[in-house]
Amino acid sequence: MAIKTKRFFTAKKSCSCSMPGVWRAVAHSEGAVVIFHSPRACAHVARTMDIGSEYRTVAAGNLEANNSVPVVSSMLEEKHSIFGGIERLGACIDFVVKTYRPECIVIANSCVAGVIGDDVEGMAKEKEAEHDIPILTVDCYGFLDGEYFKGYYETTLSLIDRFVQKVPREDKTAILVGDSGGPWINFSKEVTRILNSMGIKVLGGFPGYTPIREMKNIARAEACLALTARGQNHRDIFHICELMQERFGMKYIDDVFPIGVSGTMAWIRKVGEIYGLEEQAEIILKQELANFAAHKEKITAVTRGKSCYIIIGRLLGYFDPANILETAQNLELDVKGIILLDVYEEKNLQVMLARLKELTTLTVYTNMDDEKIINSVDIVLTTHDLKNLTAKAIFIPMLNKAGFVGELELMQAIYRLLCSKKVVGGLTYV
Repeated sequence: MAIKTKRFFTAKKSCSCSMPGVWRAVAHSEGAVVIFHSPRACAHVARTMDIGSEYRTVAAGNLEANNSVPVVSSMLEEKHSIFGGIERLGACIDFVVKTYRPECIVIANSCVAGVIGDDVEGMAKEKEAEHDIPILTVDCYGFLDGEYFKGYYETTLSLIDRFVQKVPREDKTAILVGDSGGPWINFSKEVTRILNSMGIKVLGGFPGYTPIREMKNIARAEACLALTARGQNHRDIFHICELMQERFGMKYIDDVFPIGVSGTMAWIRKVGEIYGLEEQAEIILKQELANFAAHKEKITAVTRGKSCYIIIGRLLGYFDPANILETAQNLELDVKGIILLDVYEEKNLQVMLARLKELTTLTVYTNMDDEKIINSVDIVLTTHDLKNLTAKAIFIPMLNKAGFVGELELMQAIYRLLCSKKVVGGLTYV
């Protein structure tokens, strides 16, 4: 009998909708309006994401968040599933042009539009000629033939094709490519801080945080840098950067967020290489490492030698254990072993075991069921909330925050929990 989780969510294949991805690709691009060619309820997904993004922004202490662009539904009804809804879409485009005077319209197609076979592309071309406004649509239909990131990726390619132009280059500049929650969230802020310390100016975020009228000039940046983590979709972000290099001569690095100490060091050095700032990169690294070491010493005075188990129940495609192992090492914890939850299919289990073998010589348990052993340690680092957990426990983020700052925040959260006086544990979220 294995360790039991309170809640566990997994999926054997993608089950998300492409429509919110289309919207997020221009969500804060001033001048755009998004049409969901869909029943009214589908627009609720975008509204929910928008509210969630706003809450995260406020929680992070950032109040300067941009307003998102309008999302309008064509409000397909039951009768349209029989007789078609293309005329409904045409009327919706006319309404959007009259009401919002947009510089660009982006159409996201729903499952319903795909099933009934509406010629969305044909209507977009017809209305573009009528109104003399760029109208973009992508070959994604809700849940039918794509998922969230396909909608995002295909829309980004359409924006590049339609708007980005070759313009004179500005040295020591960068454009950040991808959606990481906006320029006011840790990932963008920390990347921008590091780049600025090297004398590199960030011109903005593409695609979702660049006004439509300014997209033609984004290729003036010397490099495009990916804001993404390793996972199922990071290659698509790199493909966008590769396309920008091929068409406009922009530099890029095939690397993800600067995560953890080793990841941040490698990222800074790669940035130094492509900009010809290798010496400056080493100076910045020396400063960052000195600051990290000063904070680390205060933390490890408490965490050094504390007993710990690391419990993992995520697929390798979404979660690389290298990050949490490095954090445990930085904290100088006495890791008693790694426990894999009983949630993996055999193939995925073997993939995770192989990765752990590359990373560590720690004992890996695949059938641990002794709750007393787990609860006997000083702290548990876990990807899931566990039943009968009485030890102090930290929820391991799916993705650490960026840079040395992000690593220190996680270390400080573990430090504070170890310092707390509560006897009975329970999961603490970072």
